[in-house]
Amino acid sequence: MANVSARVVMRLITDETHSREFGVECHYRPDDPYAVRLHFGAAAQDAVWVLSRELLLRGLRGPAGEGDVHIEPGTDGSVFVALRGTDGIALLEAPYGPLARFLAATEELVPAGCETLRLDWDSWLTELLSA
Repeated sequence: MANVSARVVMRLITDETHSREFGVECHYRPDDPYAVRLHFGAAAQDAVWVLSRELLLRGLRGPAGEGDVHIEPGTDGSVFVALRGTDGIALLEAPYGPLARFLAATEELVPAGCETLRLDWDSWLTELLSA
């Protein structure tokens, strides 16, 4: 089964007057149906954040997230993503449209609520027991 990938140009907001745009590669694999991977590439020393697909979907509609990741829609067709790491908080602004289209493509592969049907429980249990 195919994976879904999209490049989304996001803006890193450093303060009220400074920001920087860069491309973020968004990846989704049906064999890991709950997760979306954001690859920040050279812009962030090849950082990869793994986020809940459900959290991203909820964040398109309203404030969502606890802990290290918070997502909420902006008032101007954007989505804000706050990522807390060891060096502080990165506030990103992404355009709503490309992010929504990426998430819609993930739902075409694995509809929300059907994720457990895609999990390989035997492999997962074997890996767990061998650890």
